Amino acid sequence: MKKTLCIVLLVALLLPVSLVAQGSKESASAKSAVEYTPVGTFPIVKTPITVDIMVAQPPCVEDFNTNRFTKYMEELTGIKVNYIMIPEQAATEKLALVLASGDYPDAFLGFAVNNTLETTYGAQEGLFLPLNKFYSKEWMPNMMKAFEEFPGGIGFMTNIDGNIYSLPRLEGCYHCSNQAKMFVYQPFLDKLGLKTPTTTDEFYQVLKAMKEQDANGNGKADEIPLAGSIIGWSDQVERFLLNSFIYCDLDTNINANADDNVGYMMNGGKVDTAVNKAAFREGLAFINKLYKEGLLYNGSFTQDSSQLTQLVESSAQPVVGFVAGGWRGQFATIGGERFNNFRAIAPLKGPAGVQYSVAFFQNPEIGQLVLSSETKYAEAIIRYFDFMYSPEGTLLQRNGFKGEAWDWAKSDQVGLDGKPAVWQQLKLWNDKDPQNDTWIQTYTAAMTPSLKNGLASKPMTQDNPAYYLPSNNEKTLFDETTNLYKPYEDTSVEVPVLKYTAEESEKFSTVKRELANYIRQSAVKFMVGSLDVNDDKVWNEYVANLEKLQLKSVLDLMNTAYARQYK
Repeated sequence: MKKTLCIVLLVALLLPVSLVAQGSKESASAKSAVEYTPVGTFPIVKTPITVDIMVAQPPCVEDFNTNRFTKYMEELTGIKVNYIMIPEQAATEKLALVLASGDYPDAFLGFAVNNTLETTYGAQEGLFLPLNKFYSKEWMPNMMKAFEEFPGGIGFMTNIDGNIYSLPRLEGCYHCSNQAKMFVYQPFLDKLGLKTPTTTDEFYQVLKAMKEQDANGNGKADEIPLAGSIIGWSDQVERFLLNSFIYCDLDTNINANADDNVGYMMNGGKVDTAVNKAAFREGLAFINKLYKEGLLYNGSFTQDSSQLTQLVESSAQPVVGFVAGGWRGQFATIGGERFNNFRAIAPLKGPAGVQYSVAFFQNPEIGQLVLSSETKYAEAIIRYFDFMYSPEGTLLQRNGFKGEAWDWAKSDQVGLDGKPAVWQQLKLWNDKDPQNDTWIQTYTAAMTPSLKNGLASKPMTQDNPAYYLPSNNEKTLFDETTNLYKPYEDTSVEVPVLKYTAEESEKFSTVKRELANYIRQSAVKFMVGSLDVNDDKVWNEYVANLEKLQLKSVLDLMNTAYARQYK
């Protein structure tokens, strides 16, 4: 089975776009003869057309071409899209191969093309079509309306050369803005008669009690006091714990972006780093102590989120006490007993009184749709995707069909934020299981703050048994974020997104990648003890290596970009 999967993946990577999409494109003369209806009306074209779009396919979508939402869009717009599906894990490699081949689809969807790639393939090589003229109410009324809830968003989308090369994903995800959360299995605290810890010292004592006092009551020493994973949405334990010592957004996943979540921070109006500071060392030493004493699961720095879920769910009786994650569905089966009994805890106060919640700016996610500079169907594609930025289009793409998965709210319903509700959920949103009804993971859509927080919610307090059930999940997430994490957020220390010139990107891309890899690998080694964080010689050698890997030059570059954009 694995061998077959590898062969299929290899073939998908090697086949040229022209072969995969064979027979789907009309001649250039036919393309130029497309007749459009007025903007804002449907269908978009007077005579049906077919366009080719390469899409990064997530596991939760079975087939974009036969997907019910895709078929709905074809019927609505008159535009048939031939989706060339690439497995999500192969998307980055495939994008580079196709752009090097000279044989392009009309557009790329879901590849999360970042600023550096937009600069390379857009500004430098001219392979991506500039979309500036389409960023107007005349062309994209739905998207432009959504941008009103993202101040500065269009500037954020603009490349350093002045062009805009992509359409974004607009996600006003309130709970995502403080996604580095920690959860405790409440029955363990109740069994041991313990309160939720509020400091690192209390946290340590509770972990020890879970390990030594048979928290699950089965007479076995099988408890795992704390666990996380290195790959998964904020499953990293260090992302939560380090912020009791110093502000640090570090993601130790070696494949993470080299520009973001590498421990950079603002300090006195300048870009600085946490990773060479004494407080960072103290944080690593605390985590290493938990690891050495068996309080932190030893697979937390090697496993992914699916393995973390298996760890939490596989045993007959609960064994895991605390788990890091962006939400309970990251590590527990939605609606299961363990999902229903985990509770979020606030950031812990460290020995020096430090207590941060990492801030994740809700900026537009660039690069969700880029158009080939050779496409003759730009207007059709732009109008096709603009519908998805409307509230209806977003909910159809993300949740499913009106009357089945969602509906507009009734006049007496209240939203998550206490204001009149906008919509109500009829079926639980689930991005775990494969399906073919909708796209689930939105690409070009606008889950604006007003739409997100306008979800109808039944007023209830935490002592209500239904409060932590999946049916109330969005309200739970909203309240947890508001009450436990927002009080400890300081956006002034998080580095905003920085943009670089083509020359800067070319000069520093390898440098930044090597530096990021070293920081991430070293942090893990310090936490697990293969590097002794308490040995001054070892620590000083690590700091010296940061300088050899041009940390100062990278910080100088970042400060140049920061001054250019924000001063």
